[in-house]
Amino acid sequence: MFIKKTISILTLLTVLTLLALSDISHAETLTDQVRTQIVNRIGGPEPSAKIAPPEGLPSLSPLLFQFYEGREFRPAWSDDFGPSPEAEDFLEVIRSAYREGLNPEDYQLNKIEEGLSDLYASQIGLEPYDVAELAGLDLILTQAFFLYASHMVDGRVDHQNIYPDWVVNEKSVDLAAVLNEALEAKEMQKTLADLEPPYPRYAGLKETLVQYQAIAESGGWAQVPSGPKLQMGSRGKRVAILRQRLIISGDLAATVQDKPYVFDRDLESAVRKFQKRHGLKDDGRVGKSTLKDMNVPVETRIRQIALNMDRLRWLSDDMGRNYIFVNIADFSLEVMEDERPVMVMRIIAGKDEQRSCVLSAKMTYLELNPFWRVPDSIAAKEILPQIKKEPGYLEQKNIKVFKDWKDNAKEMDPRLISWPRVRASNLGYKFRQEPGPLNPLGRIKFIFPNECEIYLHDTPARHLFGRTRRDLSHGCIRVEKPVELATYLLRNKETWMQKKILTEIKKGKRQVVMLTEPVNVHIFYGTAWVDRDGVLQFRNDIYHADEIAYDLPVKRGHVAGATQ
Repeated sequence: MFIKKTISILTLLTVLTLLALSDISHAETLTDQVRTQIVNRIGGPEPSAKIAPPEGLPSLSPLLFQFYEGREFRPAWSDDFGPSPEAEDFLEVIRSAYREGLNPEDYQLNKIEEGLSDLYASQIGLEPYDVAELAGLDLILTQAFFLYASHMVDGRVDHQNIYPDWVVNEKSVDLAAVLNEALEAKEMQKTLADLEPPYPRYAGLKETLVQYQAIAESGGWAQVPSGPKLQMGSRGKRVAILRQRLIISGDLAATVQDKPYVFDRDLESAVRKFQKRHGLKDDGRVGKSTLKDMNVPVETRIRQIALNMDRLRWLSDDMGRNYIFVNIADFSLEVMEDERPVMVMRIIAGKDEQRSCVLSAKMTYLELNPFWRVPDSIAAKEILPQIKKEPGYLEQKNIKVFKDWKDNAKEMDPRLISWPRVRASNLGYKFRQEPGPLNPLGRIKFIFPNECEIYLHDTPARHLFGRTRRDLSHGCIRVEKPVELATYLLRNKETWMQKKILTEIKKGKRQVVMLTEPVNVHIFYGTAWVDRDGVLQFRNDIYHADEIAYDLPVKRGHVAGATQ
């Protein structure tokens, strides 16, 4: 009897246990509950026409749906035990966004901090998590990740809004895959750091940005009062302030001075260093131009550095092993091999009203003794008025007239055209200047097909390279050493040595010479960079692009490919 009763009790306990386990197996986990909330918020198993984004963030609905659909709408930033460590890791990335020249507030820093704080408070108080709050935070974190990653890949500011001639080939990056990789590898910071531009120019600016931010946190530098030019032998309080200003920016070593108010040799050397770093005439004297640059607040320089870091994100991740790099704002051209300059020369860039395009293209050939096909705008605004003023102008300048640019276009006799009746608005003629000493393209033209139809070329106006500021062209880039550049580009053609190039030029006939391999050409607008010696350089914003950029709204979701 006792044995039967015991068996009955054990049977009952077994049944009760199985029933309890059955109830547990059918109970929704925290992850399941959050998943249901996410499904309801972003439109269910089929994407809705418009997915409402979390408050304060832009709509990236196709990408958001793509990401969550790929994980069957399971939360990305929490599990059955609450917020995952990856959420805190990403929060640290956002907090440090300023080190990348980005604004942490763009990525909902406060909302994420508040959301995590509330959830942690529930955990400490042993209270159940608010499922709706977990789902909302998951969506905010995902949107913030996509926006941050998009800015790292493709830039924060839409430069084309302020620089219409900025030609950019958008990158194709699957941000959903990037986020999944970061979550699976549990390496949030490393995954996002891998999106940084992979070349030294970016790393150098990033390092100096942190240094300048430290200067700002320490109070920045004092303004040097205006007054007479400061130079060797000058004395007074202004000299002492100047000395301190240059110490803070690293142009002058911080040493104990018996007479800090005296302008001595060391201070003159520091002024020269400052002037070279800012593209000024390095005469060691502090006149109006030098004083103006010295009194630019450190906060302005920080924005300038950050903006130029952003511009670098627009460059191709693969610039090529060998390439030509033109910096419009620096009026310089470098021929690079394995990130090492093997040739450097001055350039002349476009005027502000006729800006040189920012672009990347491949140089495929060059022309010796090139024709100059006069652009229609120049023909109407400059050539036509001269023809009306001087009847022999076309003959003097060795310019021929055609009806169009077709290969079989017949040359027209300008003496048979009634030029007084021709108007700029209906100019039906094309002008071509023949090779020769008057041709503005000089002796060589370097061609890299691009939508702006610009190129590098020689110029007969050699004296202009002596100027400090050289924004003087109609948009094309004039180069200081065309023969040397042509010799380098044709170095793999055994018969095309410099001597042959000069011989062919002397013949005066147009000749096309193909390159053995295309060469990448990158034309850039950089007003701040770190040179190969590790020195931070600043240049004048000749196209007024720096002063406008940060007034623009933040760019939203600009990455192509799988993100669209």
